[in-house]
Amino acid sequence: MAKRDIYQEITDKIINVLEKVDLNDYQPPFASLAAQGLPTNPVTGNRYNGINIPSLWFDQQEKGFASNHWATFKQWQERGAQVRKGEKSSPIIFYKTLVKEAENKKGETEEYTVPMLKTYAVFNADQVDGYEHGEGMRPHEEDRVTRLENAEEFCAATAADIRHGGNKAFYRCDDDFIQMPETRLFVDTKQATATENYYSTLLHELTHWTGAPQRLDRDKAKTSQERDKYAFEELIAELGAAFLCSALGIVQTPRDDHALYIKSWLQALQNDKKHIFKASAQAAKACDYLSGLQSQTSAQDIATQ
Repeated sequence: MAKRDIYQEITDKIINVLEKVDLNDYQPPFASLAAQGLPTNPVTGNRYNGINIPSLWFDQQEKGFASNHWATFKQWQERGAQVRKGEKSSPIIFYKTLVKEAENKKGETEEYTVPMLKTYAVFNADQVDGYEHGEGMRPHEEDRVTRLENAEEFCAATAADIRHGGNKAFYRCDDDFIQMPETRLFVDTKQATATENYYSTLLHELTHWTGAPQRLDRDKAKTSQERDKYAFEELIAELGAAFLCSALGIVQTPRDDHALYIKSWLQALQNDKKHIFKASAQAAKACDYLSGLQSQTSAQDIATQ
């Protein structure tokens, strides 16, 4: 019996789906900053407003904080928490209009307003020790991700350094680790369940991990200007995720979200579909590499299932 080329089958199916998916219909696989709630001061119970909202959201995204709670050093102390040594603060602006009175030339008392602008330094809850979110205050407390034993064993067998925290998913080549958002931040979307979204994202980053110099040594972008290289690596990672999801039984057929992601990067490569086949070959090598790291008792020959 001839061996099935599961890689080629999935690649062909994704290409068929590409024409049908709408990039405007894409939903992020884990909660956006806005979905996590407005920046809030847990001591006063007030929400930050004005320019402080996008400013704190930007810092939350940039620094990978999962919490939307911010307070000053002194306020954290009042709550019995302590800002960790070396943590850097984020600035906020407090604006208030003061009403004052003065006597005019006619000897009459008139009111006038004076703007008062002050800056404060605040720290995120992820930067302090000894603080627990109050009940009902922490967003997305419910964890919708169901742990899949075979997928967990597969990832663990690679011995990759996989860390959880914050709200960003990425592979950091210089330090050789994978960063994943907390599982509770993964949500159900039109394209997939929270569980599928979590493992698809993890396997996407694990495919990136295989491209490190000490492994398959793929030619990846070194700067943001190398957009073509970056786009091509993203194609590889998403195809790798699609292959591995199918092999591990997380999904039975390529999903629209894989095709959506791939289509977005194909546009960066002038919609040339031949890039998919080139990326598919690299993704297959990545999957074979990961398969080769499995123990004999859990090894999965995903190319010949």
